[in-house]
Amino acid sequence: MEPLLRVEKLSKSYHTRGHEVKVFTDVSFAVNAGELLLITGRSGVGKSTLLGLLSGLDRASGGSIFFQEKEVTGLSLAELAELRASSIGMIFQNFNLIPGWNARENVEAVLMHRGISATERQKRAVEILRELGLADRLENLPAELSVGQQQRVAIARTLVNDPVLILADEPTGDVDPETAAEIVELLLPRVKSGRAAMIVASHGLFDSSLATRIVCLKDGSLSEAAQ
Repeated sequence: MEPLLRVEKLSKSYHTRGHEVKVFTDVSFAVNAGELLLITGRSGVGKSTLLGLLSGLDRASGGSIFFQEKEVTGLSLAELAELRASSIGMIFQNFNLIPGWNARENVEAVLMHRGISATERQKRAVEILRELGLADRLENLPAELSVGQQQRVAIARTLVNDPVLILADEPTGDVDPETAAEIVELLLPRVKSGRAAMIVASHGLFDSSLATRIVCLKDGSLSEAAQ
């Protein structure tokens, strides 16, 4: 069986002031549905950059990414956007909620431009927010929510399309330990059921005992880490 996601010799570099800055080179790994891959490493080593490449929000300098046996490295921006909308859920460390939209509207946002009626969009958003314990916060703006509630809205936005790949950048980094445990409990069932794979980037704040595998990004390369 082919893995859900396969990365081969991926590299990323930037050019600033006439100099090439290499973030990482020859990164290779694979993830199957039902797995939680934890990517560790110090701040600034490129973990978030790697997730950006996997999601199609950024372009690699070299190498290939295969998602469900299809190479996505060369897809157009429109094709990448459709892939994210249909199959990939992303959780950002800073939530990326739209300040002027309420919780329900923030979740509905990812369903727009997909041929889904306004009634169905609202129904799906309300259902997932209720599932995550926010039934009484549907009309609240992000600024009117606690940090933990904002994180739940971000998770609802991620899960409303039932993605097969979840990418999480420090998903428990800005909340207290109790809220962090609740967040993980909300995400794990999708993985444990085999419906999705999850890749978490963290520099030590995520419970590593939950990971199927742990890899470490250091000095521009990725290596297996001891559990």
